[in-house]
Amino acid sequence: MIKRSFDLLPVVPLNHDSGTKRVLFNWLDVDTPCRQVSIADFHAGDVCEEHLHATLDEHFYWQSGQGHFVIDGHIVPFSAGDYIYVPAGSRHSIHFEADSQCVCIGIALDWKEPDRNE
Repeated sequence: MIKRSFDLLPVVPLNHDSGTKRVLFNWLDVDTPCRQVSIADFHAGDVCEEHLHATLDEHFYWQSGQGHFVIDGHIVPFSAGDYIYVPAGSRHSIHFEADSQCVCIGIALDWKEPDRNE
């Protein structure tokens, strides 16, 4: 069992040089394919540069804000209340037109492999 208070979690930078997050739990806490669940905050004008995760599906639920993804060349707008799924192996970037907050869930496709680091 894990219980954490969101307000007491440390704010840490995201891996893509844009935004911050508070990690509710990650794969080091429990043996599960869910690599991480976090709440991420971004500012208007932020950009998460194009990248991909070979073995990680990403799920985003937008609590506030607006912007757009570019996923494998397709522009996918988002605003508060939207859910976006980015499959493993998809090239994607995120562009923020307003301050935004989302729930981010990463699911490892190779979680039973000996080396789970991506």
